[in-house]
Amino acid sequence: MITAPPPTSSQDKRLTKGERTRLQLLEVAAAEFAERGFQHTRISDIVARAGVTQPVFYQYFTSKQAAYDELVGMFAQRLRHAVGQARLPAGLAGAELAGRIRRGVNGLLSILQEDPNLTRIGFFQVAAAEALKDELVAMIADNVRAEQQAGLFRSEVRADWFAQSLMGAIERFTRQAPDAEQREAQADFITDLFLDGMRIRQPPGSAS
Repeated sequence: MITAPPPTSSQDKRLTKGERTRLQLLEVAAAEFAERGFQHTRISDIVARAGVTQPVFYQYFTSKQAAYDELVGMFAQRLRHAVGQARLPAGLAGAELAGRIRRGVNGLLSILQEDPNLTRIGFFQVAAAEALKDELVAMIADNVRAEQQAGLFRSEVRADWFAQSLMGAIERFTRQAPDAEQREAQADFITDLFLDGMRIRQPPGSAS
């Protein structure tokens, strides 16, 4: 699915015919936009690929732009939600801290890699993609500042630079289109790399 992992057969049966058709049109539209770009995609291309007529398309979307905007909007909202949920509570340490960070990084990578068509549109192709990345960077930086105030990370590390660096790493790994196993390995790598730079450093001779 475009907005969530593919439904199970029992979940799919609970969808109405109209809901299934709408989701199918969104999936096909995402593929067409990713392959051709917005300007070169026609509604006739979308409906031909979906196996429906143009009147059916207009039952669900007022225009090509409306379908495109919905795809981009859903994609952006999922990323905002993931970053918002990734803020760490005070009191974490050791393996628990690393595990929470790893899950957050893996969650972002999962969203970006589970639907390559949607990611290509919303993260690389659309004109507003850079603005979205800037927004996510600002959200990550806000998380880091709160986590620094909670005593989880070194206070002297610039939160905005950290956020820019993390977003750059995630963006580059996303372009590699890894499978699930590779994605988990990448999340481990990113977590270890950035966490080692953020940990509160113990004075020489103290217990680690």
